[in-house]
Amino acid sequence: MCGRYTLRRINLIRAALDAMPTLPFEEFSERARFNIAPSQLIPVVRINSKGDRVLRLARWGFIPYWAKSLPKLQPINARAETLSSGGLFRAAFQRRRCLIPADGFYEWKAGETRKKQPHFFHYKDDRPFAFAGLWERWQPAPDAQPLETCTIITTPPNDLVKPIHNRMPAIVQPHDYAKWLDPNTPAQTVRDLLRPCPIEDWEAFAVGTRVNRATEDGPDLLDPCE
Repeated sequence: MCGRYTLRRINLIRAALDAMPTLPFEEFSERARFNIAPSQLIPVVRINSKGDRVLRLARWGFIPYWAKSLPKLQPINARAETLSSGGLFRAAFQRRRCLIPADGFYEWKAGETRKKQPHFFHYKDDRPFAFAGLWERWQPAPDAQPLETCTIITTPPNDLVKPIHNRMPAIVQPHDYAKWLDPNTPAQTVRDLLRPCPIEDWEAFAVGTRVNRATEDGPDLLDPCE
């Protein structure tokens, strides 16, 4: 799974993903984020009703549009292999794909003790990248304020992640951004984009367990440890 990630240079998102910020993103703090966690509002890039690429906020934890009430299960991840086989993500995979900007992510390795060891993965030059995601707009009642939510798609791991975890976030390459986002592109056509990313120019290292707590933040979370 992908349950934590970083976004330390939010001001680069617009240029890197060629997206126009809109409300409510304009109210989003531009401080560096070192421990983005589920249930938080996170930046997403998607296509709006006018066909423009926009940068908005969505709550991390997917709620399908057809849910009658707030579900207990709000998946933060969706497996690439099963997006079309169940009803939870099928409609969003067809028409509501998004990019979730990041510049690093964490995965945990099980050890001999109960406490798992977190590891940080990023490009060596810290360039921003984008997870493949799905977004949805949920409105529990006709007169209620709609809520936009999202999930991060995961794939089997590449050779860098494999020693640490059996899943990793799907990362869309920049030349595929337009193809992934286009709601008129059939889901079957973009399925091949959901594969483990190449490991060239990436690195990983162990970090302290403070990142396990969603309330923790700050650059020292990325201090390497043995």
